[in-house]
Amino acid sequence: MAQLLLTVQEHWDDRMPRWLQRLSQRPSLLWNTGIGLIIGLSLLRWLLKR
Repeated sequence: MAQLLLTVQEHWDDRMPRWLQRLSQRPSLLWNTGIGLIIGLSLLRWLLKR
């Protein structure tokens, strides 16, 4: 996902929405958010199964 955003940014830098430009400048933030969602949803699933 981060690679896709970086590639898109190179081609459409001035035409992208502002929030997408900010995310594409910080691929680690996007990566950490995705991993956090996976961990959080896994924990929620585990808690609901108990």
